[in-house]
Amino acid sequence: MNWDSRAVGFILGVLAPVLGFLAYAGLYVTAIRPHHDLGWFVNDLFIGTPAYRPRVVSLSLIADAALFFLFDRKDMHRAMRGVIMAMLLYGAYIVIALAGEIFGA
Repeated sequence: MNWDSRAVGFILGVLAPVLGFLAYAGLYVTAIRPHHDLGWFVNDLFIGTPAYRPRVVSLSLIADAALFFLFDRKDMHRAMRGVIMAMLLYGAYIVIALAGEIFGA
């Protein structure tokens, strides 16, 4: 399998923020709010509070940046383009969610 393809980069670029989300959630419930658990973070904070969703997603995109630089280090330029496409997809969601929040939709 050719790992240097846009499809592989896009799929990994879509999945990496999920790991970033779990890492941020783990950090949040252990260091910032230790009296809460991961279920509280996902259900009450992320799903239950629409104002926090774009902010948490944007923090989760740090995992895509790490993946992008890993592909850069390995000279996998096609996979880097796939990661950029995935980041643009997440970015479109963030812009739409923030615009809805600002304009009251």
